[in-house]
Amino acid sequence: MNLLIYGIKGYMGRLISDLAKKDSYFTNIYGKDQDLMEIDGGEKIDIIIDFSHPSSLGDIIEIARENRSALILGTTGYSESDLAKIRSLSEEIPILKSSNMSLGMNILFSLVEQTASMLKDKVDIEVIESHHNRKKDAPSGSAKTIVESIERGLGEKRKHQHGRYGQCKREEGEIGIHAIRGGNIVGFHEASFINELETIKISHEAYDRSVFAEGALVGAKFLSSQKPGLYTMKDILNI
Repeated sequence: MNLLIYGIKGYMGRLISDLAKKDSYFTNIYGKDQDLMEIDGGEKIDIIIDFSHPSSLGDIIEIARENRSALILGTTGYSESDLAKIRSLSEEIPILKSSNMSLGMNILFSLVEQTASMLKDKVDIEVIESHHNRKKDAPSGSAKTIVESIERGLGEKRKHQHGRYGQCKREEGEIGIHAIRGGNIVGFHEASFINELETIKISHEAYDRSVFAEGALVGAKFLSSQKPGLYTMKDILNI
């Protein structure tokens, strides 16, 4: 299995490379960034793992098509146009796309959907996410996925209230979304389902970013036996 890591100069790219080198499943490991490609001429790439930037998608699609490679997308922030290109490409090759490669986090996505489907309009729903002080976007891609999962459970879209300030009485049915940035927090996500008498809290905390690299490599092994299509980590977990 020849693996190409797109974004290998980045923190996640280095983590994936370090773990893959210890795994005999991967025969050769190559790296690419927008300005550099380290790959032997003539070698076929079996799978691409991308943790770079949405602007790299065009280059990644070109490499994937040329090699008929399976593709794992761990990048977030894609536009609707980008997502359409990914869906189109998935008709040709297997693609696994996830806002969070942690297996535990994907269990949380399933749990919040189930909880929302049972409680419906009986609770107020709030989502909190915390990350290190260098994270550029807010809310996190995973927080957005939590909200999407909740809305699937509810069977409808809701108003999203990003933070609160001043006179802002809670509207019935809204989903509160809050972002905390500080220190070196790897990632903490929590969904709260609150009524007058009790609260259900479902949370996940990552202790080390290698959990995302490990999940990406699990995904690579999963995709190696899959037909063209668009997959998520839930398909790996069978949930």
